[in-house]
Amino acid sequence: MIYWYHSLYMDDVVAKHPARCKKRVERRRPWKKNYYAVMLAANDANLFEIMGTRQLFFQRYRYLDMYILGLASDYKGAVKLLQRMIEDICREAPEFSPRQYFRKKDFTSKQE
Repeated sequence: MIYWYHSLYMDDVVAKHPARCKKRVERRRPWKKNYYAVMLAANDANLFEIMGTRQLFFQRYRYLDMYILGLASDYKGAVKLLQRMIEDICREAPEFSPRQYFRKKDFTSKQE
């Protein structure tokens, strides 16, 4: 299941039509548009993952919980979003711990 961060980080392209972009990702239609999602890592040894949404087409991802923090239209935009997220975390909480900063209760499963 896909969970969206309550204040989703977006690049300029996604920010124009966030509901449409979220819907495309949730419906798993990679032929429409490929986005890049910045997510909490599934592996506890890692902090974040950047994944192309075309991968969501595979059945495996229907059974995984994915916590999406940011959505960008290209890979470079996703890297910039990740950089902005880390800067925001360091500004607010000097002791850097993304797993404590982004709590699971801050995510919603329904499109807003």
